[in-house]
Amino acid sequence: MRTNRKSDLASLILRRMSVVVGLCYVGFAQAQDVASYKDEGAKVKPSQQIQVSGRAGNESASLKSNVPLSDVPLTISIVQTEQMQAQGALNLDAAIKNVSGLSQSSTNNYGYFNNYLARGLPVGFLRDGLPDGPAVNGYARSLLDVAQIEVLKGPGSALFGAGAPGGVVNLISKRVEPVAAQTFEFGFGSFQERHLKFDATGSLDSASSSNLGSQDTSGLYRLALESQDTEGYRGFGNRTLEFTPTFILNSGARQITSLQFRHLDSKIHNDSVGMPFRNGKILDVPQEFRYYTPFAESVSKIDRLTFKHRHQFSEELGLHLSVAYGRRDLDFARNIPSWRLDNPVSGKQMVNRNWRDQQDRLNDSAAQLEASWRTAMGLSFHEVSFGAAWSRTAGTASRRQALLAPLTDIFAPVFPERSNTEVDRAFAWDRKVKNQQSGLYLQDQIALSPDWKMRAGLRFDKYQIEDRGQYNTLFDAGGAFTSGLTSNKQSFQSKVPLIKYESANSNANQWSPSLGLVYQASNTTALYGGLARGSFSNFTTEMGRTAFAPETSSQVELGMKSVMLDGRFQLNLSIYDTHRNDFFQTANGIAGNLGSSNTQGVDAELVLRPERGWKLQLVYAYQDAVHTKYVNVVTRENDTGVVGKQVRGAARHQWNLWSSYDFQSPEWSHVGIAVGANYRGEFYADLLNSNRAPSKVVLDFAAYYRQKQYEVQVNLSNLGNVRWYRYAPAEGSAAPGDARAINVAARFLF
Repeated sequence: MRTNRKSDLASLILRRMSVVVGLCYVGFAQAQDVASYKDEGAKVKPSQQIQVSGRAGNESASLKSNVPLSDVPLTISIVQTEQMQAQGALNLDAAIKNVSGLSQSSTNNYGYFNNYLARGLPVGFLRDGLPDGPAVNGYARSLLDVAQIEVLKGPGSALFGAGAPGGVVNLISKRVEPVAAQTFEFGFGSFQERHLKFDATGSLDSASSSNLGSQDTSGLYRLALESQDTEGYRGFGNRTLEFTPTFILNSGARQITSLQFRHLDSKIHNDSVGMPFRNGKILDVPQEFRYYTPFAESVSKIDRLTFKHRHQFSEELGLHLSVAYGRRDLDFARNIPSWRLDNPVSGKQMVNRNWRDQQDRLNDSAAQLEASWRTAMGLSFHEVSFGAAWSRTAGTASRRQALLAPLTDIFAPVFPERSNTEVDRAFAWDRKVKNQQSGLYLQDQIALSPDWKMRAGLRFDKYQIEDRGQYNTLFDAGGAFTSGLTSNKQSFQSKVPLIKYESANSNANQWSPSLGLVYQASNTTALYGGLARGSFSNFTTEMGRTAFAPETSSQVELGMKSVMLDGRFQLNLSIYDTHRNDFFQTANGIAGNLGSSNTQGVDAELVLRPERGWKLQLVYAYQDAVHTKYVNVVTRENDTGVVGKQVRGAARHQWNLWSSYDFQSPEWSHVGIAVGANYRGEFYADLLNSNRAPSKVVLDFAAYYRQKQYEVQVNLSNLGNVRWYRYAPAEGSAAPGDARAINVAARFLF
C-alpha cells in the first residue's frame, strides 16, 4: 500500500511543482519587464532565503547561528510584524495563515490555547528559543511584543530538545532600542472588539546612547502593555490584560545581560463543541447557534521571568546563558468532546454531554548554557555550538466531572444547566505531575567548499516523567453516574467515587541526530537535503496516567531556495516525508500508546515584487497525512479501520494569497491597500473519515493611511461572509470561523 501511495505522491508532487514553477516564470517575466525598477529596501544578497512577510532578510533567531539562511538545510518560515500588523492580527491564531501548511489542530483543541499542526503533525512552542508552555493546556498567545514568528518545520530535537514532530513555532521578541520611541494604538470593531496597546523603548539614562557597550549608558528598557476585550462571534470572546517589561543592562565590555518579565491575565469564553454533524454533514442551522454550555470559560494567570547573559570572550568564542521560570494558574470549565446525537442519521437530541471543572497549578522552569566557536579557516564559515539544556514542568492537576442532561432539540437548543455550582460534579482525579528533560547537544556548520555546506547535529536527552495521585476508577468503566437526573434536572446523579491511589513514572533516554547538505547551484539558487530524528514528551495534565515514554519522529526532506532580481523574486520549495511514532492519547477513559502516522507533501512559499510598491505573497502546502498504526487501547489490537485514514484536521491542500500596494503618486503616497484570500481544503473530524468539513475560500481587505507620526488602518475580514471551519473539537463537530467583520485601528508614534 505504501509503494502505491509513494508512486501517487511522486506524480502529484511533480504536478504541484509544475504549477509553482509556472508561477515562478510568470513572476520572472513580470520582473524582467520592470528591469528599471529601483528599490533599495528590496535588495538582498542572492543567497538569502525567502521570508513569508516578503521583507528581505537573512537572519533567523531560531538557528542560534550567524550562517546565512540559504546555507542551512532546513525549512524555516518567517512572518514579520509588518505583515501581521497589515492584516490586523492581534493574536497568534490570526497570523498562522501566512505559513504554508500551518493550521489549527483538531486534537485536544478546546478553544482556549494555541494548538497547531504543521505537515499534519503537532508542533511545539518557544519564546526566544526557550520552551514556552506545552502543546496541550498551554495558553492563547498575543502578538504584543512579537517582532517576528519563526516556524521551523519537522523534527528539531537536535537543536531545541523538545522536538515536536511537526516542528516548533518560535516567537521572537522585539528588540530593545537605545533611541527613545513610544507607540500608542487603539482599535475597535465588530462583535464589540476593542483593544489598547502601548509600547515604549529607550535608554535608562537621561541622555541616551546609541552604543550599549559604552561607559556612559547603564542600560536600555522596553515596556509593552495591552488590553483586549471582545464578545466574539457566537460568544467565543476573550478579555485579556498583558504587560511585558524588558531591561538590558551594561555588564561590561563584550557582555550583555537582559531581564524580562511577562504577565498575562485572560478570561476566554470557549467553544469546545462546535457545530454538529448529522448523517455526515454539518447541521444546516443558523451559524449563530451555540451548543456549548453558556457558562463555559477559561481563566489563565501566567507569570514568567527570563534572565539571559551573553559573554563574547573574543570574535571567535562566546558563551550564552538563559534561565526562565514561570507559573501558570489555569481554571477551566468546559464541555468534553464526548457528546453524540441519539441517532447519527436523524437524531435531534444531543446526549452524553460531559462537563469538566478543572484546575492546574503548574511551575515551568528552563535553563540553557551554550558555547559557540566561529572561525573562517579559509572558508566562508565554520561554526561549532555545544550546549546543555534542562527543562521541568511540575505541579498539581485536579478534575471534577458531570454528566449533563441532554439537549432535547438541536434545532432549538435550550440548555438545562444554569451554573457550574448547580450541576452534580463527581470527583475524577487529583494528581501531582512532573515532566523533566535534560540534554546535551553538539552542532557543527561548515562550508566544505564555495558550493557545498554541511550542518550536522547530535543531541542526547534524558526524560523523567512522574504522575501520582488519586483517581476515581468508575470513570474507567464509564460508570461514574446513575441513570437518573438530579432534582434540578440539570445533570445526572453522580455515584460515590471509587478512589484508588496510583503512582507511575517513566525514564527514557533518546538520541536525536540530524544531517543536512546544501549545494549552491548558482548565484541565485541553493539546493538542500536533510535527515532528522526527534523525540517529544507529549506530556499533558488533561489525560490521566500520562507517565509514558516520549514519542519519536523522523524526516527526510529535499528543497530549493532561490532569490533573484535583487530580491524581487523569492521562492522556497520543499518536499518531505515525515513520520510520527508511538504517540499516546486517551480513549474510553484509558490512556495508552495508540500508534503512528506519516505525512508526505510539498511546501511552497513565493514572494514577488513586480513593481515599486507592489508585493505579492503566495504560500501553498500539499500534505497527505495518514495513520499507519492505530492501537485500540481496550482490545490492544491494531485498528485496521483507522489505518490509511487521513489524520483528523489535516487538510490535503492549503494556500494563502496576500497582495499589498502602496500608491506611488505624490498625492496618494501615504495610502495603501491590500487584499487576501485564504483557502483550507476539506478536512475530517473523525478517525474513520466519515464527517468532513468543507473547503472554503475566505477573502480579506485592508486599507491604510500612514504618516511619520500616525497611522490609520481599516480591515475587512471574510468579505463574502462564508461559513468556514477552523478545526474539529470533537469527532462529530467542526468549529466555525468568524463571520464578516470590520476593525479600525489608529496608531500614534512618538
